[in-house]
Amino acid sequence: MGEKGRFLSQGNTAEIYEWETDKILKLYRQGLPETLCEDELRMTKNVYELLHIAPKPFEIVHIGNRVGAVYERIQGTTMLKEMLSKPWTFSKYSRLLAQCHINIQKPVEFKLPTVKAKLKRDIKASPLLSNEEKQQIYQYIDTLPDGNKLCHFDFHPGNIMVSNGQYHVIDWMTGCKGDGLSDIARTSIILRYSEIPRAPRFINLISKNVINKIYRGYLKEYLKATGVSIEKIRVWEMPIAAARLREWIPQSEKQTLLTFVKKSISVLPSNSTV
Repeated sequence: MGEKGRFLSQGNTAEIYEWETDKILKLYRQGLPETLCEDELRMTKNVYELLHIAPKPFEIVHIGNRVGAVYERIQGTTMLKEMLSKPWTFSKYSRLLAQCHINIQKPVEFKLPTVKAKLKRDIKASPLLSNEEKQQIYQYIDTLPDGNKLCHFDFHPGNIMVSNGQYHVIDWMTGCKGDGLSDIARTSIILRYSEIPRAPRFINLISKNVINKIYRGYLKEYLKATGVSIEKIRVWEMPIAAARLREWIPQSEKQTLLTFVKKSISVLPSNSTV
């Protein structure tokens, strides 16, 4: 049995600590249900066995009144930090980000929530949309393609670890399956609209410029490599933006997304078709 070591980093749902010499502990914040931790560990295990690009998962542990999961420690840095510390690598890593996304979009047979079910569940939990607006979005979602491709649903350079020339995709809590283009749309929404919480406005402006360059390079490479039309990605953006409204993101970002969603709803035909 290991022990919690040095604090390494944190996100919205968890803190990361050292665990023994070659592992990390993802310690969920107090109050989050243990099932979230269990589901992510199970999801990571399935992806690890299918693709060998996720950290190897080990066990669930309890620290006081909090629950956590132990994973293999990837010795490296995130793709985002690599890009920001070496601006000349933007083009290289933007292309790699797209190729990495293509590589994980495999058909899956293990049990996962569907993209459509996940979107509807998250939209239902948002207090910023009226019941009528939610019903319109649900009906629109029903017109979109199904599928059984693996979707990460939080895929961005901050969740890609680069180690000895290899990449590892972390944070599989939001994993689901469906039309692979929904996951591309989700990444597009994240890269185009995300803000850094509690950062000064000028920092967000600088970061936005950098992230936009990454986004453009990533999308260009994905479209070129797959031959997919941009329109087939765009059709997913409105419901994905609506679902993101229930997340722990800055209020200014929520307002931007809400404006985008309401404008998109206003131009929906009475009987949406794709």
